[in-house]
Amino acid sequence: MGIKVIETLEKEVQELKSALEEQKSAEEKKIEELKKELGAMVEERKTSFDNEEVSDRVLAKAKKEGAKLHLKSILMGRPVEDLAEFKDVANVIEKAIKPADVPAWLAEEFSNQILEELHADLKVEALFPKITMPQNRQTFSIPGKVGEGIAYLIAPGDDAIESAIAATKVSFQTQRIKTLIGVTDQADQESVTAIVDLVRMELVSSLAKATENAIIMGDEAGTDPNAVTKAFDGLLKYAVSNGQTVDNGGGQVTAANIAATRRKLGVYGMNLADLVIIAPVDVAYQMLELPEVITVDKYGPQAVIHTGEIGRIYGMPIVVSEYVSHTLKADGTPGDPSSDDKTALLIVNKQYFAVADRGTIGIETERKAVSSTTLYVSYRDLDFNCIGINAVPVTALVNVA
Repeated sequence: MGIKVIETLEKEVQELKSALEEQKSAEEKKIEELKKELGAMVEERKTSFDNEEVSDRVLAKAKKEGAKLHLKSILMGRPVEDLAEFKDVANVIEKAIKPADVPAWLAEEFSNQILEELHADLKVEALFPKITMPQNRQTFSIPGKVGEGIAYLIAPGDDAIESAIAATKVSFQTQRIKTLIGVTDQADQESVTAIVDLVRMELVSSLAKATENAIIMGDEAGTDPNAVTKAFDGLLKYAVSNGQTVDNGGGQVTAANIAATRRKLGVYGMNLADLVIIAPVDVAYQMLELPEVITVDKYGPQAVIHTGEIGRIYGMPIVVSEYVSHTLKADGTPGDPSSDDKTALLIVNKQYFAVADRGTIGIETERKAVSSTTLYVSYRDLDFNCIGINAVPVTALVNVA
């Protein structure tokens, strides 16, 4: 064998050796990375199940999974304890919260999460103060409001001068709004898991739509006993019944008529921070064409923006709602859908109305063997009322094309 061949072989051996060393180094680096990843997983497992203290992140995840688990148990018609995921969720909950009855706690957490999602979905209700009533009460009273709180100059030994809160009480009596969803039989956990979010979204959406509709268009004198609008008087009814309307003449909205509508509020229209405009979709588009309207993109970074707000006119936020009727008469009262086609715009002092509810959402089930369907009924108990004594805190621009 020649020297040249030997040199070539030695060079190949050296290259192979270098390649093996690089591969070994890469494998050792990969092993270290896997060790770190495994260590992190072990620590998270300890945080979840071995330690007495459970991290907020792990607890939040367990709450979310627990709420889904509760709905899944209802959809399947099986106790929540029988589901495969229950043990892991229960371990976290028992360490972090220590409830006496985990299944009952999961049912309550499900109601809380549905309520949170509902509130996030609401535009009009979210504008008003909230009163959470005791669970065992259908009626509840609070002191009425007679005006804005006023501070006076009082000598140290003299009595303060009463303002803002009246001796007369305002009563709330909750009405129950229900929604019903039918779901055909789901034989296994996989198929149920696929529809859990869909059912929950439908529950939230239906209750939100009903609530918004009732707050705007409610009329206790309505003739349909099952219409959600019969639950309580809404904003338009308050405005029309108290003669708080401005006739728009059957045309499109103008800045002058909006200003005239605000003037109808009198003292209740003075503080811009308390006022909000509620407009149907098409009227909102009309308003965006007015030069007096400032759109959201021009507010500046410090602006507080309401859900559904699209702009402001004269400093008043414009919140859009699809629940303002388009079948009104010229005076703003409900009309005949076949012949009446007017709508309205509302300006509200939101500090003089309040929403009261029991702070929970219930769910019940009923089995229909004939159609192999399970009916799910969700419900919410609430009331909406004006808390001002002798106050007329809402006005309407009616007869809007």
